[in-house]
Amino acid sequence: MSDSLGVIVLAAGQGTRMKSSLPKVLHPVCGEPMAVHVLRAARSLEPAKIAVVVGHGAAQVREALEAPDVTFVDQTELLGTADAVRRCRDAMAGCSSVMVLFGDAPLVTPELLHELRHARGTDGVVAFVSALVDDAGRLGRVQRGADGSPLKIVEAADYEGPDGPAEINAGHCIFDGNWLWTAIEQIPRSAKGEYYLTHLVAAAAEAGKPPRTVNASAAEALGADDRILLAEAERMMRKRILEAHMTAGVTIVDPATTYIDATVRISADVTILPNSYLHGTTSIATGTTIGPGTTLRNATIGEGCRVQSSVIEDSRIGNRIPVGPFAHLRGQADVGDDCEIGNYAEIKNSIIGRGVKMHHFSYMGDADVGEGSNIAAGVITCNYDGVNKHRTTIGKNVFVGCDTMLVAPVTLGDGAMTGAGSVVTHDVSPGEKVAGVPARPMRPRPEA
Repeated sequence: MSDSLGVIVLAAGQGTRMKSSLPKVLHPVCGEPMAVHVLRAARSLEPAKIAVVVGHGAAQVREALEAPDVTFVDQTELLGTADAVRRCRDAMAGCSSVMVLFGDAPLVTPELLHELRHARGTDGVVAFVSALVDDAGRLGRVQRGADGSPLKIVEAADYEGPDGPAEINAGHCIFDGNWLWTAIEQIPRSAKGEYYLTHLVAAAAEAGKPPRTVNASAAEALGADDRILLAEAERMMRKRILEAHMTAGVTIVDPATTYIDATVRISADVTILPNSYLHGTTSIATGTTIGPGTTLRNATIGEGCRVQSSVIEDSRIGNRIPVGPFAHLRGQADVGDDCEIGNYAEIKNSIIGRGVKMHHFSYMGDADVGEGSNIAAGVITCNYDGVNKHRTTIGKNVFVGCDTMLVAPVTLGDGAMTGAGSVVTHDVSPGEKVAGVPARPMRPRPEA
Protein backbone atom coordinates (compact mmCIF):
# COMPACT_ATOMS: atom_id res chain seq x y z
CA MET A 1 0.00 0.00 0.00
CA SER A 2 1.11 3.56 -0.68
CA ASP A 3 0.33 5.04 2.75
CA SER A 4 3.12 5.80 5.20
CA LEU A 5 2.80 3.35 8.08
CA GLY A 6 3.96 3.85 11.63
CA VAL A 7 3.96 1.02 14.17
CA ILE A 8 3.67 1.43 17.93
CA VAL A 9 4.55 -1.51 20.19
CA LEU A 10 3.19 -1.23 23.73
CA ALA A 11 5.86 -2.56 26.11
CA ALA A 12 5.45 -0.46 29.26
CA GLY A 13 3.31 -2.75 31.43
CA GLN A 14 4.56 -4.21 34.67
CA GLY A 15 3.03 -7.63 34.16
CA THR A 16 2.15 -8.19 37.81
CA ARG A 17 0.66 -11.61 37.08
CA MET A 18 4.10 -12.84 35.99
CA LYS A 19 5.36 -12.23 39.53
CA SER A 20 8.80 -11.51 38.14
CA SER A 21 11.54 -8.89 38.28
CA LEU A 22 11.91 -9.29 34.51
CA PRO A 23 9.64 -6.96 32.49
CA LYS A 24 6.75 -8.91 31.01
CA VAL A 25 7.61 -8.34 27.35
CA LEU A 26 11.15 -9.70 27.89
CA HIS A 27 10.05 -13.13 29.03
CA PRO A 28 11.36 -15.52 26.37
CA VAL A 29 9.31 -17.65 24.02
CA CYS A 30 11.36 -20.16 22.04
CA GLY A 31 14.59 -18.38 22.83
CA GLU A 32 13.60 -14.76 22.20
CA PRO A 33 11.79 -12.09 24.27
CA MET A 34 8.11 -11.85 23.42
CA ALA A 35 8.50 -8.30 22.12
CA VAL A 36 11.22 -9.41 19.68
CA HIS A 37 8.71 -11.74 17.99
CA VAL A 38 6.25 -8.85 17.72
CA LEU A 39 8.86 -6.52 16.25
CA ARG A 40 9.88 -9.14 13.69
CA ALA A 41 6.27 -9.45 12.51
CA ALA A 42 5.95 -5.64 12.40
CA ARG A 43 9.10 -5.26 10.29
CA SER A 44 7.58 -7.49 7.62
CA LEU A 45 5.30 -4.51 6.84
CA GLU A 46 8.35 -2.31 6.13
CA PRO A 47 6.95 0.53 8.23
CA ALA A 48 8.29 4.04 7.93
CA LYS A 49 8.64 4.33 11.71
CA ILE A 50 8.59 2.06 14.75
CA ALA A 51 8.06 3.31 18.30
CA VAL A 52 8.28 1.16 21.42
CA VAL A 53 6.58 2.51 24.53
CA VAL A 54 8.58 1.70 27.68
CA GLY A 55 7.74 2.16 31.33
CA HIS A 56 8.31 -0.59 33.87
CA GLY A 57 11.89 -1.83 33.56
CA ALA A 58 12.50 0.72 30.81
CA ALA A 59 16.29 0.35 30.87
CA GLN A 60 16.10 -3.43 30.45
CA VAL A 61 13.56 -3.17 27.65
CA ARG A 62 15.61 -0.54 25.82
CA GLU A 63 18.73 -2.68 26.02
CA ALA A 64 16.95 -5.80 24.76
CA LEU A 65 15.11 -4.10 21.89
CA GLU A 66 17.67 -1.50 20.81
CA ALA A 67 17.83 -1.24 17.02
CA PRO A 68 18.49 1.49 14.45
CA ASP A 69 14.85 1.55 13.34
CA VAL A 70 13.34 1.77 16.83
CA THR A 71 12.42 4.96 18.71
CA PHE A 72 11.67 4.57 22.41
CA VAL A 73 8.92 6.60 24.04
CA ASP A 74 8.63 6.82 27.84
CA GLN A 75 5.33 6.32 29.63
CA THR A 76 6.32 7.68 33.03
CA GLU A 77 2.91 6.96 34.55
CA LEU A 78 1.09 3.81 33.50
CA LEU A 79 -2.23 5.47 32.65
CA GLY A 80 -3.52 2.98 30.10
CA THR A 81 -3.13 2.08 26.45
CA ALA A 82 -4.54 5.31 25.02
CA ASP A 83 -2.13 7.36 27.13
CA ALA A 84 0.76 5.23 25.84
CA VAL A 85 -0.28 5.77 22.22
CA ARG A 86 -0.85 9.50 22.71
CA ARG A 87 2.76 9.89 23.85
CA CYS A 88 3.89 8.57 20.45
CA ARG A 89 2.39 11.39 18.40
CA ASP A 90 5.72 13.07 17.68
CA ALA A 91 7.39 9.72 16.95
CA MET A 92 4.66 8.99 14.38
CA ALA A 93 4.85 12.36 12.64
CA GLY A 94 4.20 12.04 8.92
CA CYS A 95 2.55 8.60 9.17
CA SER A 96 -0.85 8.44 7.53
CA SER A 97 -1.61 5.08 9.20
CA VAL A 98 -0.70 4.05 12.73
CA MET A 99 -0.73 0.40 13.81
CA VAL A 100 -0.69 -0.46 17.51
CA LEU A 101 0.65 -3.84 18.64
CA PHE A 102 0.99 -5.43 22.06
CA GLY A 103 4.45 -6.54 23.13
CA ASP A 104 3.16 -9.56 25.05
CA ALA A 105 1.52 -11.20 22.01
CA PRO A 106 4.40 -13.20 20.50
CA LEU A 107 2.24 -15.38 18.25
CA VAL A 108 1.12 -12.56 15.98
CA THR A 109 2.10 -13.37 12.40
CA PRO A 110 3.23 -11.19 9.49
CA GLU A 111 0.29 -12.53 7.49
CA LEU A 112 -2.19 -11.31 10.10
CA LEU A 113 -0.62 -7.85 10.23
CA HIS A 114 -0.68 -7.53 6.44
CA GLU A 115 -4.37 -8.47 6.53
CA LEU A 116 -5.02 -5.92 9.28
CA ARG A 117 -3.30 -3.19 7.28
CA HIS A 118 -5.44 -3.89 4.23
CA ALA A 119 -8.63 -4.20 6.29
CA ARG A 120 -8.65 -0.50 7.11
CA GLY A 121 -8.36 0.28 3.43
CA THR A 122 -8.08 3.89 2.31
CA ASP A 123 -11.33 5.19 3.80
CA GLY A 124 -11.68 3.43 7.17
CA VAL A 125 -10.56 5.10 10.41
CA VAL A 126 -10.02 1.99 12.53
CA ALA A 127 -9.66 -1.77 12.12
CA PHE A 128 -8.79 -4.26 14.83
CA VAL A 129 -8.10 -7.94 15.33
CA SER A 130 -10.74 -10.12 16.96
CA ALA A 131 -10.99 -13.83 17.66
CA LEU A 132 -13.59 -16.37 18.72
CA VAL A 133 -12.62 -18.08 21.97
CA ASP A 134 -14.26 -20.58 24.28
CA ASP A 135 -13.70 -18.41 27.35
CA ALA A 136 -13.11 -14.66 27.16
CA GLY A 137 -11.68 -14.50 30.68
CA ARG A 138 -9.93 -11.15 31.25
CA LEU A 139 -10.29 -10.06 27.61
CA GLY A 140 -12.61 -7.42 26.23
CA ARG A 141 -15.66 -8.63 24.30
CA VAL A 142 -16.70 -7.29 20.90
CA GLN A 143 -20.31 -6.08 20.76
CA ARG A 144 -21.83 -5.92 17.26
CA GLY A 145 -24.91 -4.21 15.92
CA ALA A 146 -27.81 -5.67 13.93
CA ASP A 147 -25.89 -5.18 10.69
CA GLY A 148 -22.90 -7.08 12.09
CA SER A 149 -20.58 -4.10 12.38
CA PRO A 150 -18.74 -3.58 15.70
CA LEU A 151 -20.36 -1.09 18.07
CA LYS A 152 -17.89 -1.19 20.95
CA ILE A 153 -15.54 -3.32 23.02
CA VAL A 154 -16.75 -4.13 26.51
CA GLU A 155 -13.89 -4.58 28.96
CA ALA A 156 -14.06 -7.64 31.21
CA ALA A 157 -14.50 -5.46 34.32
CA ASP A 158 -17.62 -3.90 32.80
CA TYR A 159 -19.12 -7.03 31.26
CA GLU A 160 -22.30 -8.35 32.90
CA GLY A 161 -23.46 -11.00 30.43
CA PRO A 162 -23.10 -14.79 30.46
CA ASP A 163 -19.79 -16.61 30.35
CA GLY A 164 -18.86 -18.96 27.54
CA PRO A 165 -17.74 -18.55 23.94
CA ALA A 166 -17.29 -14.98 22.80
CA GLU A 167 -15.66 -12.76 20.23
CA ILE A 168 -12.80 -10.97 21.93
CA ASN A 169 -10.56 -8.04 21.10
CA ALA A 170 -7.02 -9.29 20.44
CA GLY A 171 -5.57 -5.81 20.98
CA HIS A 172 -3.81 -5.18 17.67
CA CYS A 173 -5.36 -2.32 15.71
CA ILE A 174 -4.70 0.25 13.00
CA PHE A 175 -5.94 3.82 12.63
CA ASP A 176 -6.10 6.61 10.14
CA GLY A 177 -3.38 8.88 11.52
CA ASN A 178 -5.23 12.19 11.31
CA TRP A 179 -8.38 10.76 12.87
CA LEU A 180 -6.43 9.00 15.64
CA TRP A 181 -4.67 12.08 17.01
CA THR A 182 -7.92 14.04 17.12
CA ALA A 183 -10.09 11.27 18.58
CA ILE A 184 -7.59 10.13 21.19
CA GLU A 185 -7.85 13.48 22.96
CA GLN A 186 -11.56 12.83 23.54
CA ILE A 187 -11.14 9.54 25.41
CA PRO A 188 -12.56 9.81 28.95
CA ARG A 189 -10.71 8.56 31.99
CA SER A 190 -12.01 5.25 33.35
CA ALA A 191 -13.06 4.53 36.91
CA LYS A 192 -9.60 3.00 37.41
CA GLY A 193 -8.00 6.26 36.31
CA GLU A 194 -6.77 4.94 32.95
CA TYR A 195 -7.40 5.84 29.30
CA TYR A 196 -8.43 2.87 27.16
CA LEU A 197 -7.59 2.74 23.47
CA THR A 198 -10.58 0.45 22.94
CA HIS A 199 -12.83 3.46 23.46
CA LEU A 200 -11.99 4.50 19.89
CA VAL A 201 -13.99 1.59 18.48
CA ALA A 202 -17.18 3.04 19.96
CA ALA A 203 -16.12 6.55 18.95
CA ALA A 204 -15.75 5.50 15.33
CA ALA A 205 -19.10 3.67 15.30
CA GLU A 206 -20.90 6.66 16.85
CA ALA A 207 -19.35 8.96 14.23
CA GLY A 208 -20.76 6.82 11.42
CA LYS A 209 -17.35 5.38 10.52
CA PRO A 210 -17.90 1.63 11.09
CA PRO A 211 -14.83 -0.12 12.52
CA ARG A 212 -13.54 -3.10 10.57
CA THR A 213 -12.25 -6.36 11.95
CA VAL A 214 -9.82 -9.09 11.01
CA ASN A 215 -10.52 -12.53 12.40
CA ALA A 216 -7.56 -14.30 14.00
CA SER A 217 -7.12 -17.74 15.45
CA ALA A 218 -7.11 -18.11 19.22
CA ALA A 219 -3.36 -18.74 19.01
CA GLU A 220 -2.65 -15.50 17.14
CA ALA A 221 -4.73 -13.60 19.67
CA LEU A 222 -2.98 -15.03 22.71
CA GLY A 223 -1.44 -12.48 25.04
CA ALA A 224 0.90 -14.03 27.60
CA ASP A 225 0.43 -12.04 30.78
CA ASP A 226 1.05 -14.86 33.26
CA ARG A 227 3.27 -17.94 33.46
CA ILE A 228 0.50 -20.30 32.38
CA LEU A 229 -0.17 -18.38 29.18
CA LEU A 230 3.58 -17.98 28.66
CA ALA A 231 3.93 -21.76 28.63
CA GLU A 232 1.00 -22.02 26.22
CA ALA A 233 2.63 -19.47 23.91
CA GLU A 234 5.87 -21.47 24.05
CA ARG A 235 4.02 -24.66 23.10
CA MET A 236 2.23 -23.03 20.17
CA MET A 237 5.34 -21.27 18.91
CA ARG A 238 7.37 -24.47 19.16
CA LYS A 239 4.77 -26.31 17.08
CA ARG A 240 4.99 -23.63 14.38
CA ILE A 241 8.79 -23.80 14.34
CA LEU A 242 8.89 -27.59 14.11
CA GLU A 243 6.33 -27.68 11.33
CA ALA A 244 8.25 -25.05 9.37
CA HIS A 245 11.45 -27.09 9.61
CA MET A 246 9.71 -30.30 8.63
CA THR A 247 8.08 -28.58 5.66
CA ALA A 248 11.56 -27.42 4.61
CA GLY A 249 12.93 -30.98 4.59
CA VAL A 250 14.11 -31.63 8.15
CA THR A 251 13.21 -34.97 9.75
CA ILE A 252 12.03 -34.55 13.33
CA VAL A 253 11.37 -38.01 14.70
CA ASP A 254 9.38 -36.98 17.78
CA PRO A 255 8.13 -33.37 17.78
CA ALA A 256 6.75 -33.79 21.30
CA THR A 257 10.27 -34.10 22.73
CA THR A 258 12.14 -31.73 20.40
CA TYR A 259 12.75 -28.11 21.35
CA ILE A 260 14.05 -25.65 18.74
CA ASP A 261 14.44 -21.90 19.23
CA ALA A 262 13.15 -19.45 16.64
CA THR A 263 16.72 -18.35 15.85
CA VAL A 264 18.03 -21.83 14.90
CA ARG A 265 18.84 -22.57 11.26
CA ILE A 266 18.67 -26.15 9.92
CA SER A 267 19.38 -27.35 6.38
CA ALA A 268 17.34 -29.95 4.53
CA ASP A 269 18.08 -33.62 5.14
CA VAL A 270 19.04 -33.11 8.76
CA THR A 271 17.56 -35.58 11.24
CA ILE A 272 16.67 -34.55 14.80
CA LEU A 273 16.16 -37.45 17.21
CA PRO A 274 14.11 -37.30 20.44
CA ASN A 275 15.03 -35.28 23.54
CA SER A 276 17.09 -32.75 21.64
CA TYR A 277 17.33 -29.04 22.51
CA LEU A 278 18.54 -26.54 19.91
CA HIS A 279 19.07 -23.01 21.19
CA GLY A 280 20.35 -19.59 20.19
CA THR A 281 22.22 -19.08 16.94
CA THR A 282 22.75 -22.79 16.29
CA SER A 283 23.06 -23.81 12.64
CA ILE A 284 23.19 -27.37 11.26
CA ALA A 285 24.33 -28.36 7.79
CA THR A 286 22.81 -31.03 5.58
CA GLY A 287 23.15 -34.76 6.23
CA THR A 288 23.75 -34.40 9.97
CA THR A 289 21.95 -36.33 12.70
CA ILE A 290 21.40 -34.71 16.10
CA GLY A 291 20.47 -36.72 19.16
CA PRO A 292 19.01 -38.44 20.90
CA GLY A 293 19.49 -36.49 24.11
CA THR A 294 21.61 -33.66 22.69
CA THR A 295 21.80 -29.96 23.57
CA LEU A 296 23.19 -27.42 21.10
CA ARG A 297 23.54 -23.77 22.11
CA ASN A 298 25.03 -21.26 19.67
CA ALA A 299 26.66 -24.21 17.91
CA THR A 300 27.73 -24.50 14.28
CA ILE A 301 27.54 -28.08 13.01
CA GLY A 302 28.95 -29.12 9.62
CA GLU A 303 27.73 -31.63 7.06
CA GLY A 304 27.43 -35.35 7.68
CA CYS A 305 28.00 -35.23 11.44
CA ARG A 306 26.45 -37.30 14.21
CA VAL A 307 26.09 -35.65 17.63
CA GLN A 308 24.74 -38.16 20.13
CA SER A 309 23.83 -37.54 23.79
CA SER A 310 26.22 -34.59 23.98
CA VAL A 311 26.38 -30.84 24.66
CA ILE A 312 27.92 -28.29 22.28
CA GLU A 313 27.92 -24.65 23.38
CA ASP A 314 29.36 -21.58 21.65
CA SER A 315 31.49 -23.83 19.47
CA ARG A 316 31.93 -25.15 15.93
CA ILE A 317 32.54 -28.57 14.45
CA GLY A 318 33.42 -29.22 10.82
CA ASN A 319 32.20 -31.91 8.45
CA ARG A 320 31.91 -35.68 8.90
CA ILE A 321 32.48 -35.73 12.65
CA PRO A 322 30.97 -38.20 15.12
CA VAL A 323 30.55 -36.66 18.59
CA GLY A 324 29.71 -38.54 21.77
CA PRO A 325 27.98 -40.01 23.49
CA PHE A 326 28.42 -37.74 26.52
CA ALA A 327 30.93 -35.31 25.03
CA HIS A 328 31.02 -31.62 25.94
CA LEU A 329 32.33 -28.87 23.66
CA ARG A 330 32.26 -25.31 24.99
CA GLY A 331 33.91 -21.91 25.11
CA GLN A 332 34.75 -21.41 21.43
CA ALA A 333 35.96 -24.92 20.71
CA ASP A 334 36.69 -25.34 17.00
CA VAL A 335 36.95 -28.86 15.61
CA GLY A 336 38.21 -29.47 12.06
CA ASP A 337 36.85 -31.85 9.44
CA ASP A 338 37.03 -35.63 9.81
CA CYS A 339 37.83 -35.65 13.52
CA GLU A 340 36.46 -38.22 15.95
CA ILE A 341 35.26 -36.95 19.34
CA GLY A 342 34.21 -39.83 21.57
CA ASN A 343 32.49 -40.49 24.87
CA TYR A 344 33.28 -38.29 27.88
CA ALA A 345 35.59 -36.09 25.84
CA GLU A 346 35.62 -32.40 26.73
CA ILE A 347 37.01 -29.57 24.62
CA LYS A 348 37.17 -25.96 25.80
CA ASN A 349 38.53 -22.93 23.95
CA SER A 350 40.66 -25.13 21.73
CA ILE A 351 41.39 -25.54 18.04
CA ILE A 352 41.40 -29.18 16.97
CA GLY A 353 42.97 -29.84 13.57
CA ARG A 354 41.64 -32.03 10.81
CA GLY A 355 41.55 -35.77 11.44
CA VAL A 356 42.34 -35.66 15.16
CA LYS A 357 41.11 -38.65 17.16
CA MET A 358 40.03 -37.96 20.73
CA HIS A 359 37.98 -40.98 21.58
CA HIS A 360 37.30 -41.07 25.29
CA PHE A 361 37.81 -39.75 28.83
CA SER A 362 39.99 -36.80 27.91
CA TYR A 363 40.12 -33.00 28.22
CA MET A 364 41.59 -30.42 25.87
CA GLY A 365 41.38 -26.94 27.42
CA ASP A 366 43.09 -23.88 25.90
CA ALA A 367 44.90 -26.07 23.38
CA ASP A 368 45.91 -26.10 19.73
CA VAL A 369 46.05 -29.62 18.31
CA GLY A 370 47.62 -30.27 14.92
CA GLU A 371 45.98 -32.43 12.26
CA GLY A 372 46.24 -36.20 12.47
CA SER A 373 47.16 -36.32 16.16
CA ASN A 374 45.82 -38.95 18.55
CA ILE A 375 44.62 -38.01 22.04
CA ALA A 376 44.37 -41.24 24.02
CA ALA A 377 42.15 -42.07 26.99
CA GLY A 378 42.71 -40.06 30.13
CA VAL A 379 44.77 -37.28 28.52
CA ILE A 380 44.29 -33.82 29.99
CA THR A 381 45.77 -30.38 29.58
CA CYS A 382 46.61 -28.88 32.97
CA ASN A 383 45.79 -25.39 31.73
CA TYR A 384 45.12 -23.53 35.01
CA ASP A 385 47.81 -22.80 37.59
CA GLY A 386 45.42 -21.38 40.16
CA VAL A 387 45.79 -17.82 38.86
CA ASN A 388 46.10 -17.85 35.07
CA LYS A 389 45.13 -20.04 32.11
CA HIS A 390 47.92 -21.25 29.81
CA ARG A 391 47.84 -22.81 26.34
CA THR A 392 49.10 -26.17 25.18
CA THR A 393 50.35 -26.65 21.63
CA ILE A 394 50.32 -30.12 20.09
CA GLY A 395 51.83 -30.46 16.62
CA LYS A 396 50.78 -32.62 13.69
CA ASN A 397 50.63 -36.40 13.94
CA VAL A 398 51.47 -36.44 17.64
CA PHE A 399 50.63 -39.52 19.71
CA VAL A 400 49.66 -38.56 23.26
CA GLY A 401 49.58 -41.75 25.34
CA CYS A 402 46.95 -42.77 27.89
CA ASP A 403 46.76 -40.74 31.12
CA THR A 404 49.28 -38.16 29.94
CA MET A 405 49.13 -34.82 31.78
CA LEU A 406 50.29 -31.84 29.75
CA VAL A 407 51.25 -29.09 32.21
CA ALA A 408 50.76 -25.83 30.31
CA PRO A 409 52.37 -23.83 28.90
CA VAL A 410 53.95 -26.65 26.94
CA THR A 411 54.53 -27.60 23.29
CA LEU A 412 54.76 -31.03 21.68
CA GLY A 413 56.42 -30.88 18.27
CA ASP A 414 55.23 -32.63 15.13
CA GLY A 415 55.42 -36.40 15.34
CA ALA A 416 56.22 -36.46 19.07
CA MET A 417 55.01 -39.25 21.38
CA THR A 418 54.32 -39.55 25.11
CA GLY A 419 54.24 -42.77 27.07
CA ALA A 420 51.29 -43.84 29.18
CA GLY A 421 51.07 -41.98 32.49
CA SER A 422 53.53 -39.26 31.51
CA VAL A 423 53.53 -35.84 33.18
CA VAL A 424 54.91 -33.44 30.59
CA THR A 425 56.32 -30.26 32.13
CA HIS A 426 58.74 -29.18 29.38
CA ASP A 427 58.52 -28.79 25.62
CA VAL A 428 58.97 -31.94 23.53
CA SER A 429 60.92 -31.67 20.29
CA PRO A 430 59.52 -32.86 16.95
CA GLY A 431 59.73 -36.64 16.66
CA GLU A 432 60.87 -37.03 20.28
CA LYS A 433 59.47 -39.73 22.56
CA VAL A 434 59.06 -38.99 26.28
CA ALA A 435 57.76 -40.91 29.26
CA GLY A 436 57.75 -40.83 33.05
CA VAL A 437 57.03 -38.44 35.91
CA PRO A 438 58.24 -35.92 35.01
CA ALA A 439 58.50 -36.96 31.37
CA ARG A 440 62.02 -37.47 30.00
CA PRO A 441 63.36 -38.61 26.62
CA MET A 442 62.98 -42.37 26.18
CA ARG A 443 66.26 -44.24 25.67
CA PRO A 444 66.44 -47.13 23.21
CA ARG A 445 66.22 -50.52 24.90
CA PRO A 446 69.58 -52.32 25.05
CA GLU A 447 69.92 -55.30 22.76
CA ALA A 448 69.74 -58.68 24.53
